[in-house]
Amino acid sequence: MKVDRMKHVRTILCILLLSSLFVLPAAGAETPRPATSPVEAPVDRIEIDDAVKQATPYYVMLVGTDDEQENLLGYIDRSPRSSEEKEAMKESLQAIWRKYPVKHETETTAEGTVTRIAFAPAAGASPVLTDEENALLAEISRAMGEAFAATPTGTMTTWYDLSIWLIKTDGQGNEVWNRTYSAGDTADVASVLQTDDGGYLIAANTGFRDALLIKTDADGNEVWRKTYGGPDRDSALDMIETDDGNYVVVGSTGWTPEKDTGGTWIFKVAPDGRQIWSRTFSVEGEYLLFSTVDLAEDGGFILGGQRTSGHTETDNAWLVRVDRDGFEKWNRFIGGNASGIVDSVIWTPIDGGYLAAVRNPWEAERFGTVPIRLIKTDSSGEAVWTKTLDDAGSGTSAVLLEVPGGGAVGYLVAGGAVCPETDLPGPCLTKIGGTGNVAWTVEPETVEGSLLITSAVASSPGVYAFTGTVYAGGPHDGWLVLVDHTGNVTSAHSFGGDATDDISALAATDDGGYILAGTTRSFGENGRAAPGRAPGFGALAAMVACGLGLLCRGVRRG
Repeated sequence: MKVDRMKHVRTILCILLLSSLFVLPAAGAETPRPATSPVEAPVDRIEIDDAVKQATPYYVMLVGTDDEQENLLGYIDRSPRSSEEKEAMKESLQAIWRKYPVKHETETTAEGTVTRIAFAPAAGASPVLTDEENALLAEISRAMGEAFAATPTGTMTTWYDLSIWLIKTDGQGNEVWNRTYSAGDTADVASVLQTDDGGYLIAANTGFRDALLIKTDADGNEVWRKTYGGPDRDSALDMIETDDGNYVVVGSTGWTPEKDTGGTWIFKVAPDGRQIWSRTFSVEGEYLLFSTVDLAEDGGFILGGQRTSGHTETDNAWLVRVDRDGFEKWNRFIGGNASGIVDSVIWTPIDGGYLAAVRNPWEAERFGTVPIRLIKTDSSGEAVWTKTLDDAGSGTSAVLLEVPGGGAVGYLVAGGAVCPETDLPGPCLTKIGGTGNVAWTVEPETVEGSLLITSAVASSPGVYAFTGTVYAGGPHDGWLVLVDHTGNVTSAHSFGGDATDDISALAATDDGGYILAGTTRSFGENGRAAPGRAPGFGALAAMVACGLGLLCRGVRRG
Protein backbone atom coordinates (compact mmCIF):
# COMPACT_ATOMS: atom_id res chain seq x y z
CA MET A 1 0.00 0.00 0.00
CA LYS A 2 1.23 3.46 -0.80
CA VAL A 3 2.11 5.35 2.37
CA ASP A 4 1.58 9.10 2.15
CA ARG A 5 3.48 11.75 4.01
CA MET A 6 0.77 11.98 6.66
CA LYS A 7 1.48 8.42 7.71
CA HIS A 8 5.21 9.07 7.65
CA VAL A 9 4.90 11.86 10.20
CA ARG A 10 2.37 10.03 12.31
CA THR A 11 4.43 6.86 12.43
CA ILE A 12 7.64 8.54 13.51
CA LEU A 13 5.88 10.50 16.24
CA CYS A 14 4.30 7.36 17.67
CA ILE A 15 7.62 5.52 17.49
CA LEU A 16 9.39 8.38 19.19
CA LEU A 17 6.90 8.11 22.03
CA LEU A 18 7.50 4.40 22.44
CA SER A 19 11.24 4.53 21.93
CA SER A 20 11.64 7.27 24.50
CA LEU A 21 9.92 5.07 27.04
CA PHE A 22 12.46 2.30 26.49
CA VAL A 23 15.12 4.26 28.37
CA LEU A 24 13.13 3.83 31.58
CA PRO A 25 14.01 1.02 33.99
CA ALA A 26 11.89 -2.10 34.09
CA ALA A 27 8.68 -1.90 36.08
CA GLY A 28 7.55 -4.01 38.94
CA ALA A 29 4.44 -6.09 39.45
CA GLU A 30 0.99 -5.26 38.14
CA THR A 31 -0.70 -2.35 39.85
CA PRO A 32 -4.32 -2.83 40.95
CA ARG A 33 -6.77 -0.22 39.74
CA PRO A 34 -7.24 2.52 42.35
CA ALA A 35 -10.61 2.80 44.01
CA THR A 36 -11.09 6.35 42.75
CA SER A 37 -10.16 7.52 39.27
CA PRO A 38 -9.29 11.23 39.56
CA VAL A 39 -5.58 11.97 39.78
CA GLU A 40 -3.67 15.17 40.17
CA ALA A 41 -2.32 16.34 36.82
CA PRO A 42 1.39 17.19 36.81
CA VAL A 43 2.34 20.70 35.83
CA ASP A 44 5.74 19.91 34.32
CA ARG A 45 5.90 20.69 30.63
CA ILE A 46 8.15 20.89 27.60
CA GLU A 47 8.33 23.87 25.23
CA ILE A 48 9.84 23.75 21.75
CA ASP A 49 11.12 26.94 20.19
CA ASP A 50 9.20 28.07 17.09
CA ALA A 51 12.41 28.10 15.06
CA VAL A 52 12.74 24.35 15.58
CA LYS A 53 9.14 23.74 14.53
CA GLN A 54 9.56 25.83 11.39
CA ALA A 55 12.80 24.16 10.36
CA THR A 56 11.22 20.87 9.27
CA PRO A 57 7.93 18.96 9.45
CA TYR A 58 9.97 16.23 11.19
CA TYR A 59 11.27 18.47 13.96
CA VAL A 60 10.43 15.94 16.67
CA MET A 61 13.25 13.78 15.28
CA LEU A 62 15.72 16.55 16.13
CA VAL A 63 14.89 17.33 19.75
CA GLY A 64 15.65 14.16 21.69
CA THR A 65 18.40 13.57 24.24
CA ASP A 66 21.43 11.38 23.49
CA ASP A 67 19.70 8.32 24.92
CA GLU A 68 16.59 8.97 22.90
CA GLN A 69 18.61 9.39 19.74
CA GLU A 70 20.27 6.05 20.39
CA ASN A 71 16.82 4.48 20.64
CA LEU A 72 15.89 5.88 17.24
CA LEU A 73 19.03 4.39 15.73
CA GLY A 74 18.05 1.08 17.30
CA TYR A 75 14.71 1.19 15.51
CA ILE A 76 16.52 1.60 12.20
CA ASP A 77 18.62 -1.46 13.09
CA ARG A 78 15.44 -3.48 13.67
CA SER A 79 13.84 -2.51 10.36
CA PRO A 80 13.68 -5.12 7.57
CA ARG A 81 15.98 -3.07 5.31
CA SER A 82 19.34 -4.30 4.06
CA SER A 83 22.42 -3.80 6.23
CA GLU A 84 23.85 -1.30 3.76
CA GLU A 85 20.63 0.73 3.67
CA LYS A 86 20.34 0.80 7.46
CA GLU A 87 23.93 1.95 7.89
CA ALA A 88 23.38 4.72 5.34
CA MET A 89 20.22 5.83 7.14
CA LYS A 90 21.95 5.95 10.51
CA GLU A 91 24.83 7.94 9.09
CA SER A 92 22.41 10.39 7.45
CA LEU A 93 20.42 10.85 10.65
CA GLN A 94 23.55 11.39 12.73
CA ALA A 95 24.82 13.92 10.19
CA ILE A 96 21.56 15.87 10.48
CA TRP A 97 21.84 15.84 14.28
CA ARG A 98 25.37 17.20 14.05
CA LYS A 99 24.34 19.88 11.56
CA TYR A 100 21.25 20.98 13.55
CA PRO A 101 22.09 20.47 17.26
CA VAL A 102 19.59 21.46 19.93
CA LYS A 103 19.95 22.46 23.56
CA HIS A 104 17.74 21.59 26.54
CA GLU A 105 17.31 24.12 29.35
CA THR A 106 15.28 23.18 32.41
CA GLU A 107 13.91 25.72 34.85
CA THR A 108 12.08 24.96 38.09
CA THR A 109 9.44 27.50 39.06
CA ALA A 110 6.71 27.65 41.66
CA GLU A 111 4.27 26.35 39.05
CA GLY A 112 6.46 23.40 38.04
CA THR A 113 9.36 22.41 35.82
CA VAL A 114 9.71 23.73 32.28
CA THR A 115 12.14 22.17 29.79
CA ARG A 116 12.80 24.45 26.82
CA ILE A 117 14.26 23.03 23.62
CA ALA A 118 15.86 25.29 21.02
CA PHE A 119 18.56 25.15 18.37
CA ALA A 120 22.09 25.41 19.71
CA PRO A 121 24.22 28.29 18.32
CA ALA A 122 26.13 25.80 16.17
CA ALA A 123 22.98 25.23 14.10
CA GLY A 124 23.18 28.76 12.69
CA ALA A 125 20.95 31.80 12.85
CA SER A 126 17.81 30.54 11.07
CA PRO A 127 18.35 26.88 10.15
CA VAL A 128 15.95 25.21 7.72
CA LEU A 129 16.37 21.64 6.54
CA THR A 130 16.77 21.13 2.81
CA ASP A 131 14.33 19.16 0.66
CA GLU A 132 16.89 16.38 0.45
CA GLU A 133 17.26 16.24 4.23
CA ASN A 134 13.49 16.16 4.71
CA ALA A 135 13.24 13.35 2.17
CA LEU A 136 15.87 11.44 4.14
CA LEU A 137 13.91 11.89 7.37
CA ALA A 138 10.74 10.71 5.64
CA GLU A 139 12.46 7.54 4.46
CA ILE A 140 14.00 6.95 7.88
CA SER A 141 10.56 7.31 9.50
CA ARG A 142 9.24 4.68 7.10
CA ALA A 143 12.00 2.28 8.10
CA MET A 144 11.30 2.82 11.81
CA GLY A 145 7.60 2.34 11.17
CA GLU A 146 8.36 -1.00 9.53
CA ALA A 147 10.42 -2.01 12.55
CA PHE A 148 7.67 -1.01 14.94
CA ALA A 149 4.94 -2.84 12.99
CA ALA A 150 7.05 -5.97 12.62
CA THR A 151 8.02 -6.31 16.29
CA PRO A 152 6.59 -9.65 17.49
CA THR A 153 5.05 -10.25 20.87
CA GLY A 154 7.74 -11.44 23.28
CA THR A 155 10.34 -8.82 22.40
CA MET A 156 11.23 -5.62 24.20
CA THR A 157 7.97 -3.88 23.31
CA THR A 158 5.84 -6.35 25.27
CA TRP A 159 6.53 -4.33 28.43
CA TYR A 160 4.33 -1.72 26.80
CA ASP A 161 1.63 -4.11 25.68
CA LEU A 162 -1.73 -2.41 25.61
CA SER A 163 -5.08 -3.49 26.92
CA ILE A 164 -8.24 -2.19 25.30
CA TRP A 165 -10.15 -0.34 27.99
CA LEU A 166 -13.88 0.16 28.60
CA ILE A 167 -15.23 2.46 31.33
CA LYS A 168 -18.88 2.91 32.33
CA THR A 169 -19.88 6.10 34.16
CA ASP A 170 -23.04 7.59 35.55
CA GLY A 171 -24.57 10.81 34.27
CA GLN A 172 -22.13 12.92 36.30
CA GLY A 173 -19.09 11.12 34.92
CA ASN A 174 -18.36 9.04 38.01
CA GLU A 175 -16.94 5.61 37.24
CA VAL A 176 -19.36 2.70 37.73
CA TRP A 177 -17.07 -0.06 36.43
CA ASN A 178 -14.17 -0.62 34.06
CA ARG A 179 -12.99 -3.63 32.04
CA THR A 180 -9.85 -4.42 30.06
CA TYR A 181 -9.35 -6.75 27.09
CA SER A 182 -6.08 -8.14 25.76
CA ALA A 183 -4.80 -6.27 22.72
CA GLY A 184 -1.22 -7.41 22.00
CA ASP A 185 1.81 -5.26 21.36
CA THR A 186 -0.05 -2.31 19.88
CA ALA A 187 -3.66 -1.34 19.32
CA ASP A 188 -6.00 1.62 19.22
CA VAL A 189 -9.72 2.23 19.60
CA ALA A 190 -11.77 4.00 16.93
CA SER A 191 -15.35 3.94 18.22
CA VAL A 192 -17.72 2.56 20.83
CA LEU A 193 -21.51 2.31 21.01
CA GLN A 194 -24.25 0.70 23.08
CA THR A 195 -25.98 -2.22 21.38
CA ASP A 196 -29.68 -3.04 21.36
CA ASP A 197 -29.23 -5.74 24.03
CA GLY A 198 -27.71 -3.24 26.47
CA GLY A 199 -24.15 -4.38 25.82
CA TYR A 200 -21.36 -2.54 24.03
CA LEU A 201 -19.44 -2.82 20.77
CA ILE A 202 -15.86 -1.57 20.42
CA ALA A 203 -14.25 -0.93 17.03
CA ALA A 204 -10.47 -1.08 17.28
CA ASN A 205 -7.33 -1.97 15.35
CA THR A 206 -4.72 -4.62 16.00
CA GLY A 207 -1.47 -2.83 15.41
CA PHE A 208 -2.46 -1.46 11.99
CA ARG A 209 -2.86 -5.00 10.68
CA ASP A 210 -6.59 -5.79 10.96
CA ALA A 211 -9.81 -4.21 12.14
CA LEU A 212 -11.07 -5.63 15.43
CA LEU A 213 -14.58 -5.70 16.93
CA ILE A 214 -15.16 -6.66 20.56
CA LYS A 215 -18.72 -7.28 21.78
CA THR A 216 -19.50 -7.18 25.51
CA ASP A 217 -22.57 -7.69 27.65
CA ALA A 218 -24.13 -4.92 29.75
CA ASP A 219 -21.52 -5.42 32.49
CA GLY A 220 -18.58 -5.23 30.11
CA ASN A 221 -17.84 -8.96 30.01
CA GLU A 222 -16.46 -10.00 26.63
CA VAL A 223 -18.96 -11.98 24.54
CA TRP A 224 -17.03 -12.29 21.29
CA ARG A 225 -14.21 -10.71 19.29
CA LYS A 226 -13.57 -10.87 15.57
CA THR A 227 -10.94 -9.45 13.23
CA TYR A 228 -11.59 -8.28 9.68
CA GLY A 229 -9.18 -7.59 6.86
CA GLY A 230 -7.20 -8.92 3.95
CA PRO A 231 -3.55 -9.70 3.20
CA ASP A 232 -2.31 -6.15 3.83
CA ARG A 233 -2.81 -3.62 6.62
CA ASP A 234 -6.43 -2.69 7.23
CA SER A 235 -7.92 -0.30 9.75
CA ALA A 236 -11.27 0.75 11.22
CA LEU A 237 -11.71 4.49 11.74
CA ASP A 238 -15.41 4.92 12.59
CA MET A 239 -18.55 2.89 13.26
CA ILE A 240 -22.32 3.45 13.49
CA GLU A 241 -25.45 1.41 14.10
CA THR A 242 -27.68 1.00 11.04
CA ASP A 243 -31.45 1.38 10.90
CA ASP A 244 -31.87 -2.42 10.69
CA GLY A 245 -29.98 -3.20 13.91
CA ASN A 246 -26.66 -4.07 12.30
CA TYR A 247 -23.38 -2.10 12.27
CA VAL A 248 -21.27 -0.42 9.61
CA VAL A 249 -17.55 0.14 9.99
CA VAL A 250 -15.43 2.37 7.73
CA GLY A 251 -11.70 2.84 7.32
CA SER A 252 -8.94 1.96 4.88
CA THR A 253 -7.47 -1.18 3.37
CA GLY A 254 -4.02 -1.98 2.06
CA TRP A 255 -5.36 -4.13 -0.74
CA THR A 256 -8.49 -4.15 -2.90
CA PRO A 257 -9.25 -7.14 -5.11
CA GLU A 258 -10.52 -4.95 -7.95
CA LYS A 259 -7.28 -3.07 -8.58
CA ASP A 260 -4.67 -4.81 -6.42
CA THR A 261 -3.97 -1.55 -4.59
CA GLY A 262 -4.93 0.18 -1.37
CA GLY A 263 -8.16 2.08 -0.91
CA THR A 264 -11.13 2.90 1.27
CA TRP A 265 -13.19 0.27 3.03
CA ILE A 266 -16.75 -0.04 4.34
CA PHE A 267 -18.23 -3.25 5.72
CA LYS A 268 -21.40 -4.28 7.50
CA VAL A 269 -21.68 -6.81 10.33
CA ALA A 270 -24.55 -8.48 12.15
CA PRO A 271 -24.99 -8.37 15.96
CA ASP A 272 -23.04 -11.65 16.22
CA GLY A 273 -20.10 -10.21 14.26
CA ARG A 274 -20.86 -12.07 11.05
CA GLN A 275 -19.83 -9.97 8.05
CA ILE A 276 -22.84 -9.20 5.84
CA TRP A 277 -21.02 -7.36 3.05
CA SER A 278 -17.77 -5.53 2.36
CA ARG A 279 -17.03 -2.83 -0.23
CA THR A 280 -13.75 -1.21 -1.23
CA PHE A 281 -13.03 1.85 -3.38
CA SER A 282 -9.67 2.45 -5.02
CA VAL A 283 -8.07 4.70 -7.65
CA GLU A 284 -4.76 3.78 -9.23
CA GLY A 285 -2.00 6.06 -8.00
CA GLU A 286 -4.05 7.60 -5.19
CA TYR A 287 -4.27 7.07 -1.44
CA LEU A 288 -7.84 7.01 -0.12
CA LEU A 289 -9.48 6.59 3.28
CA PHE A 290 -12.85 6.94 4.94
CA SER A 291 -12.48 8.66 8.32
CA THR A 292 -16.13 9.23 9.28
CA VAL A 293 -19.62 7.89 8.57
CA ASP A 294 -23.22 8.84 9.34
CA LEU A 295 -26.64 7.50 8.39
CA ALA A 296 -28.44 9.17 5.48
CA GLU A 297 -32.14 9.71 4.97
CA ASP A 298 -32.83 6.50 2.99
CA GLY A 299 -30.93 4.12 5.27
CA GLY A 300 -27.76 4.56 3.24
CA PHE A 301 -24.61 6.29 4.42
CA ILE A 302 -22.65 9.49 3.95
CA LEU A 303 -18.90 8.91 4.15
CA GLY A 304 -16.20 11.51 4.66
CA GLY A 305 -12.51 11.11 4.09
CA GLN A 306 -9.55 12.02 1.95
CA ARG A 307 -8.11 11.36 -1.49
CA THR A 308 -4.41 11.98 -2.03
CA SER A 309 -2.92 12.07 -5.49
CA GLY A 310 0.26 10.01 -5.65
CA HIS A 311 1.62 12.27 -8.37
CA THR A 312 1.03 15.71 -6.86
CA GLU A 313 0.61 14.63 -3.22
CA THR A 314 -2.44 16.90 -3.06
CA ASP A 315 -4.79 16.03 -0.19
CA ASN A 316 -8.45 16.64 -0.95
CA ALA A 317 -11.45 16.40 1.36
CA TRP A 318 -13.92 13.91 -0.05
CA LEU A 319 -17.58 12.96 0.41
CA VAL A 320 -19.05 9.70 -0.84
CA ARG A 321 -22.74 8.79 -0.74
CA VAL A 322 -23.59 5.07 -0.76
CA ASP A 323 -26.86 3.17 -0.53
CA ARG A 324 -27.80 0.78 2.27
CA ASP A 325 -25.83 -2.00 0.54
CA GLY A 326 -22.66 0.07 0.28
CA PHE A 327 -22.85 0.84 -3.45
CA GLU A 328 -21.83 4.31 -4.55
CA LYS A 329 -24.49 6.87 -5.50
CA TRP A 330 -22.11 9.82 -5.92
CA ASN A 331 -18.74 11.14 -4.75
CA ARG A 332 -17.50 14.70 -4.61
CA PHE A 333 -14.49 16.75 -3.56
CA ILE A 334 -15.36 19.61 -1.21
CA GLY A 335 -13.46 22.63 0.02
CA GLY A 336 -11.33 23.26 -3.03
CA ASN A 337 -7.85 22.07 -3.97
CA ALA A 338 -5.63 20.77 -1.13
CA SER A 339 -8.55 21.06 1.31
CA GLY A 340 -7.20 18.19 3.43
CA ILE A 341 -9.60 15.73 5.02
CA VAL A 342 -13.17 15.45 6.29
CA ASP A 343 -12.83 15.01 10.05
CA SER A 344 -16.54 14.58 10.66
CA VAL A 345 -19.74 14.55 8.59
CA ILE A 346 -23.37 14.42 9.73
CA TRP A 347 -26.70 14.22 7.95
CA THR A 348 -28.86 17.33 8.51
CA PRO A 349 -32.46 16.01 8.51
CA ILE A 350 -34.09 19.42 8.32
CA ASP A 351 -33.03 19.85 4.67
CA GLY A 352 -31.70 16.42 3.70
CA GLY A 353 -28.17 17.73 3.22
CA TYR A 354 -24.92 17.26 5.08
CA LEU A 355 -22.54 19.22 7.30
CA ALA A 356 -18.82 18.47 7.12
CA ALA A 357 -15.87 19.64 9.21
CA VAL A 358 -12.84 19.97 6.93
CA ARG A 359 -9.24 20.58 7.91
CA ASN A 360 -5.81 20.32 6.35
CA PRO A 361 -3.67 18.97 9.22
CA TRP A 362 -0.49 19.13 7.15
CA GLU A 363 -0.66 22.92 7.31
CA ALA A 364 0.07 22.51 11.01
CA GLU A 365 3.46 21.06 10.08
CA ARG A 366 4.35 24.43 8.57
CA PHE A 367 2.31 26.93 10.54
CA GLY A 368 1.67 25.23 13.90
CA THR A 369 -2.10 25.82 13.75
CA VAL A 370 -4.82 25.26 11.18
CA PRO A 371 -8.46 26.39 11.26
CA ILE A 372 -11.53 24.19 10.95
CA ARG A 373 -13.85 24.89 8.02
CA LEU A 374 -17.51 23.92 8.12
CA ILE A 375 -19.06 23.14 4.74
CA LYS A 376 -22.83 22.77 4.47
CA THR A 377 -24.00 20.87 1.39
CA ASP A 378 -27.29 19.94 -0.19
CA SER A 379 -28.37 16.32 -0.66
CA SER A 380 -26.08 15.91 -3.69
CA GLY A 381 -22.97 17.25 -1.94
CA GLU A 382 -23.00 20.71 -3.55
CA ALA A 383 -21.78 23.39 -1.13
CA VAL A 384 -24.48 25.72 0.23
CA TRP A 385 -22.30 27.73 2.62
CA THR A 386 -18.83 27.62 4.16
CA LYS A 387 -17.78 28.93 7.56
CA THR A 388 -14.21 29.16 8.83
CA LEU A 389 -13.85 28.93 12.60
CA ASP A 390 -11.00 31.33 13.27
CA ASP A 391 -10.99 30.67 17.01
CA ALA A 392 -10.40 26.94 16.48
CA GLY A 393 -6.90 26.33 15.28
CA SER A 394 -4.74 23.84 17.15
CA GLY A 395 -4.51 21.37 14.32
CA THR A 396 -6.54 18.81 16.24
CA SER A 397 -9.43 17.03 14.57
CA ALA A 398 -13.04 18.15 14.93
CA VAL A 399 -16.24 16.32 15.92
CA LEU A 400 -19.66 17.53 14.73
CA LEU A 401 -22.82 17.06 16.79
CA GLU A 402 -26.41 17.97 16.13
CA VAL A 403 -27.72 19.81 19.19
CA PRO A 404 -30.84 17.99 20.47
CA GLY A 405 -34.09 19.69 21.48
CA GLY A 406 -35.12 23.31 21.59
CA GLY A 407 -36.74 23.45 18.18
CA ALA A 408 -33.99 25.59 16.60
CA VAL A 409 -31.42 24.16 14.21
CA GLY A 410 -28.02 24.05 15.86
CA TYR A 411 -24.74 22.18 15.84
CA LEU A 412 -21.79 21.82 18.16
CA VAL A 413 -18.22 21.68 16.88
CA ALA A 414 -15.80 20.06 19.33
CA GLY A 415 -12.19 20.63 18.39
CA GLY A 416 -9.11 22.39 19.62
CA ALA A 417 -7.42 25.75 19.90
CA VAL A 418 -4.00 26.90 21.02
CA CYS A 419 -4.11 28.33 24.52
CA PRO A 420 -2.36 31.74 24.37
CA GLU A 421 -0.88 31.53 27.84
CA THR A 422 0.80 28.15 27.26
CA ASP A 423 1.03 27.75 23.45
CA LEU A 424 -0.36 24.24 23.99
CA PRO A 425 -3.48 22.86 22.27
CA GLY A 426 -6.60 22.71 24.40
CA PRO A 427 -10.30 22.02 23.89
CA CYS A 428 -12.50 24.43 21.97
CA LEU A 429 -16.30 24.22 21.63
CA THR A 430 -18.31 26.26 19.12
CA LYS A 431 -22.10 26.40 18.91
CA ILE A 432 -23.43 27.37 15.47
CA GLY A 433 -26.85 27.92 13.95
CA GLY A 434 -28.34 26.44 10.81
CA THR A 435 -26.75 29.01 8.50
CA GLY A 436 -23.30 28.87 10.07
CA ASN A 437 -23.77 31.81 12.43
CA VAL A 438 -21.66 31.41 15.58
CA ALA A 439 -23.69 31.53 18.78
CA TRP A 440 -20.70 31.15 21.10
CA THR A 441 -17.16 29.81 21.29
CA VAL A 442 -15.54 28.70 24.53
CA GLU A 443 -12.23 27.14 25.48
CA PRO A 444 -13.13 25.18 28.62
CA GLU A 445 -10.60 25.38 31.41
CA THR A 446 -10.10 21.86 32.71
CA VAL A 447 -6.62 20.81 33.85
CA GLU A 448 -3.00 21.82 33.57
CA GLY A 449 -1.40 20.47 30.42
CA SER A 450 -2.61 19.89 26.89
CA LEU A 451 -6.06 18.29 26.66
CA LEU A 452 -6.88 17.09 23.15
CA ILE A 453 -10.50 16.22 22.31
CA THR A 454 -10.92 12.75 20.84
CA SER A 455 -14.71 12.25 20.91
CA ALA A 456 -17.87 14.09 21.91
CA VAL A 457 -21.62 13.54 22.37
CA ALA A 458 -24.69 15.67 22.95
CA SER A 459 -26.44 13.36 25.37
CA SER A 460 -29.50 15.53 26.06
CA PRO A 461 -30.65 19.12 25.48
CA GLY A 462 -28.11 21.47 27.01
CA VAL A 463 -25.70 18.72 28.13
CA TYR A 464 -22.53 18.00 26.18
CA ALA A 465 -19.67 15.66 26.99
CA PHE A 466 -16.25 15.19 25.46
CA THR A 467 -13.30 12.93 26.07
CA GLY A 468 -9.63 13.68 25.64
CA THR A 469 -6.14 12.85 26.69
CA VAL A 470 -4.06 15.17 28.86
CA TYR A 471 -0.37 15.54 28.02
CA ALA A 472 1.45 17.26 30.86
CA GLY A 473 5.05 16.11 30.93
CA GLY A 474 4.66 12.46 31.90
CA PRO A 475 2.53 9.37 31.31
CA HIS A 476 -0.85 10.71 30.27
CA ASP A 477 -4.44 10.06 31.32
CA GLY A 478 -7.83 10.02 29.66
CA TRP A 479 -10.47 12.53 30.74
CA LEU A 480 -14.23 12.94 30.54
CA VAL A 481 -15.52 16.53 30.68
CA LEU A 482 -19.18 17.57 30.93
CA VAL A 483 -20.34 21.06 29.96
CA ASP A 484 -23.68 22.87 30.00
CA HIS A 485 -25.56 24.67 27.22
CA THR A 486 -23.17 27.63 27.35
CA GLY A 487 -19.98 25.57 27.37
CA ASN A 488 -19.24 25.94 31.07
CA VAL A 489 -17.59 22.90 32.66
CA THR A 490 -19.88 21.17 35.16
CA SER A 491 -17.78 18.08 35.83
CA ALA A 492 -14.35 16.71 34.89
CA HIS A 493 -12.95 13.26 35.68
CA SER A 494 -9.58 11.68 34.93
CA PHE A 495 -9.02 7.98 34.30
CA GLY A 496 -5.59 6.42 34.43
CA GLY A 497 -2.75 5.02 36.47
CA ASP A 498 1.02 5.36 36.51
CA ALA A 499 1.60 4.50 32.85
CA THR A 500 0.15 5.81 29.60
CA ASP A 501 -3.64 5.67 29.26
CA ASP A 502 -5.87 7.11 26.52
CA ILE A 503 -9.59 7.61 26.01
CA SER A 504 -10.45 7.89 22.32
CA ALA A 505 -14.15 7.00 22.01
CA LEU A 506 -17.34 8.01 23.81
CA ALA A 507 -21.08 7.29 23.60
CA ALA A 508 -24.12 8.16 25.69
CA THR A 509 -25.94 5.22 27.30
CA ASP A 510 -29.64 4.54 27.77
CA ASP A 511 -29.45 5.06 31.55
CA GLY A 512 -28.23 8.64 31.17
CA GLY A 513 -24.56 7.78 31.67
CA TYR A 514 -21.61 7.33 29.35
CA ILE A 515 -19.42 4.57 27.96
CA LEU A 516 -15.77 5.41 27.30
CA ALA A 517 -13.25 3.32 25.38
CA GLY A 518 -9.52 3.57 24.80
CA THR A 519 -6.27 1.83 25.65
CA THR A 520 -4.32 1.42 28.87
CA ARG A 521 -0.83 0.39 29.87
CA SER A 522 -1.58 0.84 33.56
CA PHE A 523 -4.22 -1.84 34.03
CA GLY A 524 -5.40 -5.16 32.74
CA GLU A 525 -3.63 -8.32 31.68
CA ASN A 526 -0.62 -6.47 30.27
CA GLY A 527 -0.74 -3.31 32.36
CA ARG A 528 2.19 -2.51 34.63
CA ALA A 529 3.13 0.50 36.69
CA ALA A 530 5.60 2.81 35.00
CA PRO A 531 8.25 4.72 36.96
CA GLY A 532 7.22 7.94 38.63
CA ARG A 533 5.96 10.78 36.46
CA ALA A 534 8.52 13.25 35.22
CA PRO A 535 8.90 15.57 32.26
CA GLY A 536 10.23 13.65 29.30
CA PHE A 537 10.50 13.38 25.56
CA GLY A 538 7.81 10.69 25.44
CA ALA A 539 5.12 13.09 26.58
CA LEU A 540 6.44 15.67 24.15
CA ALA A 541 6.17 13.26 21.23
CA ALA A 542 2.64 12.32 22.22
CA MET A 543 1.60 15.93 22.60
CA VAL A 544 3.07 16.92 19.25
CA ALA A 545 1.57 13.90 17.53
CA CYS A 546 -1.93 14.93 18.52
CA GLY A 547 -1.25 18.66 18.61
CA LEU A 548 -0.30 18.57 14.94
CA GLY A 549 -3.72 17.17 14.32
CA LEU A 550 -2.72 13.99 12.56
CA LEU A 551 -6.27 12.80 12.73
CA CYS A 552 -6.60 12.20 16.41
CA ARG A 553 -9.87 10.55 15.75
CA GLY A 554 -9.21 8.91 12.44
CA VAL A 555 -5.97 8.73 10.60
CA ARG A 556 -3.87 8.07 13.72
CA ARG A 557 -5.50 4.68 13.61
CA GLY A 558 -4.92 4.12 9.97
